[in-house]
This record gives sequence, C-alpha cells and structure tokens, in this order.
Amino acid sequence: MKHSRESFLKKSLAIGSIISFPSFQKSLYAFGSEENQKHRENPIAYAESLGYTNPIDQILLTAILAPNSHNSQPWKFKKTSDSEFYLYGDGDKQLPEIDPINRQFYHTQGCFLELCHLTADSLMFDTTIKLFPNGKPKSNSFSKTPIAKVSIQPKTKCVHDFLFSGINKRRMNRSVYSGDLLRNEELEEIQSLARPFVQNIRWTNDPSLMNSILPVLDEAFAMETNRYESNELNRKWFRLTEESMLTNRDGLTLEGNGLSGLKLWFAKKFFVNLSKESWHSEDSKKAGIQMFRSQVYSSKALVFFLSEGKDDETTWIQTGRDFMRYTLSCAVKNIAFHTMNQAVEDYPESRVFTKKLKQILKLKPNEEIQLIARLGRSSYQFDSLRRDLKSFLL
Repeated sequence: MKHSRESFLKKSLAIGSIISFPSFQKSLYAFGSEENQKHRENPIAYAESLGYTNPIDQILLTAILAPNSHNSQPWKFKKTSDSEFYLYGDGDKQLPEIDPINRQFYHTQGCFLELCHLTADSLMFDTTIKLFPNGKPKSNSFSKTPIAKVSIQPKTKCVHDFLFSGINKRRMNRSVYSGDLLRNEELEEIQSLARPFVQNIRWTNDPSLMNSILPVLDEAFAMETNRYESNELNRKWFRLTEESMLTNRDGLTLEGNGLSGLKLWFAKKFFVNLSKESWHSEDSKKAGIQMFRSQVYSSKALVFFLSEGKDDETTWIQTGRDFMRYTLSCAVKNIAFHTMNQAVEDYPESRVFTKKLKQILKLKPNEEIQLIARLGRSSYQFDSLRRDLKSFLL
C-alpha cells in the first residue's frame, strides 16, 4: 500500500522512540565523510594534513565552515600575497527567489569574515578588514568587484578571543529540541561570551511572547513552502543521494533537516522524490510543513538580530559577523540553534509576516529584523559538507 509522505512522517514521529537504538541508528545514519569530520574537528590540523602550511590558507580553509544560506557557500577569494586576500561573492550562488536584495548573501559574507578574524586570532595574527575597497558590487558584478580586502599581521599582544574553541561543535541543528525552556542565566552567558556585537541582539524565553511569535514563524514557513518559486529553489538545492551529496558537497539534505536512523532510510528509499511533480505535490508540501511545525514549537528560546538606522550591505555584513560570534558562543555552551528567516525575507509575501513580528516586538520604524533563530537542547549531529578549497579560488 502506498502511503503519503504526510502519513509516513506522522507515523515515523510517533514510533520514533522504538527505532532509536544507538547501534541500529548508527548503521542506518547517512554517510559520514571521514575527511569532513576531520575538517570540523580540527580545521588547522586538517589543513596541515593537506599540505596547507601557510597561515592564510589555513584561515581560508577554516572560514568556509561558516554558516551560509542553503549551504550554497557563495564565496570566492583571490590571494595577492601570503598575508592578504580579497573576498568576492560568488554570483552564481545568489538565491533571488528568497533573497532578492542579497541580504542573506551578505550575512553569509559577514560570517566568513568573522571566522577569518577568529581563525587568524587563534594562529597569533591580527586582521585588518576593509569592506568594499573598490566600491560596492552590483548583483551582476560580484566576480569583478571585491566585497572585502583582508590582511593579517603577527600579533603584538597576546590577547585572544576564545570563541574559536567552539568551531568543532558549531552546526545548524534543525532537529526537535527537548527539555525545558532555556534559563535567563544560560541566555545571558551566551550573550556575554559572544560580545562585542555591532548590532542589537535580543532574546526571549518568555512563554507568552513566544506563543505570539511561533505561530507567525510557522505560517511564514507554510507560505514559503506553498510558494512555487521558493519551493522550487529548495528542490534544485536538495541533495538526496549519497552520490549527489559527495559530488556537489553543498546544498540541503534530509540529514541536515534532522532526520536519522530508520526514518531517514525510509524517507530516502520510499518517500522523497526530487521530480517536480512529486516535490510540489500537496502531500510533499504538507509533510515539510508538519516537520517544520514540530521543530518550531520545540523552541526553548528565540533570538533576534536587529539593526537600527541604515539597512544596507555594510549593515548586513556586520550582522553576519555578529551571528558568527553568537553561533560559536552557543556551541561553546552546548546550545543548539536553527535560523528561521522565512518571515523576514525581502519579497512581498514574506514582508506581511515581518510587519506582524515588528508589531509584536514593538520595534521602532527604523529598526529591522535581520535574522531569527530558535535555541534549545539537542544531541543530534550532522556536519554539512564543504567544497574543496581550490573551488573557491580566483
């Protein structure tokens, strides 16, 4: 008998407790690339094992572990010396269906730059980062106009930023979170460790406020799933088979969405199909919405990255740098995070939800929600792949 994806998902969630034996789950878990694990566990040692002994190469190899939308990895860089490189955006990795003004694209560039800074710091180098050294690129000129010029210099003072210690644990965790709401003390510790910030970071664990916000996030995700353009974008970036994951080393996966064990095996074997007809079917969309709903309502706190005043490319890069610091702080404190930006994207259907959130949060007219993430506790682990360093070089 043929089951719909929706009924499969509901049934698999219901019997999840009886199919989570560790040995069985390990044998069915999606492929674990040994090289990928080494990259995550100790990126500097991994770089050395590949023959990258120059600090600038070690910095670049580490920085591509930065969070980025759709795991698109939209970076290019050109080394001009052993102590300097230019960062470019990869114009082929823009996501105009959900990011028409490149807000998230620039958030990603900021994440990369901050991780460069932190990696250099761990190697006893200071960084100088100059944004838009030749002016701001247009969406069709990323290959010609750099986003930033980055140079490193040996440290003159032995002062370190210990956020880098979280790099081996940092990952996007889209699983269902467990336990109680995060305590004020936990959230304050994350905030304190991650400082200094350029933008305003606001968190909440207030049940009443969260009960007002979570339905908006839920509805925004459903809207984006039912919107053909954005759902088709997800289909194009989805990597279902082990072969496609290893070949592309980017994109979206079931594993990255929190599936493992028998549920993952069944989903890959019988239920998920990347054909247009199947992907855009009502059953498929409902299953995705139901999965997200179980995730969003398991949130144990929410965090908002806010800007005030100018809302431009520089602001977006600064937000990305703050976000990189915050996610590493979460990793150090063993707190899971998951960005949920469907309600704050720059196309008309999304902006309806942005307006609702700004009203709930009582923001000023010149304040903008740059990013939203949920926080919680989860032991789930999956490390998304990264492309070979040489593929980023110009």
